[in-house]
Amino acid sequence: MLQGIENMKFVMIFGPSGIGKETIARQLASQKDWRVFPQHLAFDIASAVIGFGNDGFEKYQRDICLNALKTLHSNKVTGVVFTFCYVSKASDYFIQGLLSLLDEMQVVGEFFRINCELEEHIARVTSNGRKNTNKIQTEEYLRHYLQRFDFGESIPNARSYALDTTSMTPEESANAIAAKLRT
Repeated sequence: MLQGIENMKFVMIFGPSGIGKETIARQLASQKDWRVFPQHLAFDIASAVIGFGNDGFEKYQRDICLNALKTLHSNKVTGVVFTFCYVSKASDYFIQGLLSLLDEMQVVGEFFRINCELEEHIARVTSNGRKNTNKIQTEEYLRHYLQRFDFGESIPNARSYALDTTSMTPEESANAIAAKLRT
């Protein structure tokens, strides 16, 4: 077992880009005094170093995330809210490594799939808050992205909750997640 605290909380909020995962994660982490680790940071680093789609990209990105979680655990962080774009089958290599690491650290992961109605998703993606980022910002790109990838599946071998955030604020969404967390 890795050294650290055995009761670190690990919460994954997953779903497609632009749906509000990181905003909800920041709200939840603020309420709990936990850390936020958005997976897109590792994606950006791997893209800069390896190049998206090139051989070794997925492994490099996975290693960044898993090493960060090991460090957070060994630094006795009480909780981590991790955001992730789970794509059925394509993300399973990452998930296998994550579940193995959580098991090794004796940390129980809790998984929440976020979704919302398309019109609300479009409004979130095209909001001013996403301007000047390298994230999806147009309705056209979002529609293409949602057609290309399957975000509707839950993570295999992990109990997941689904949360429709269409009419919820980030605070309400974080509260709904917090209410389902194991103590």
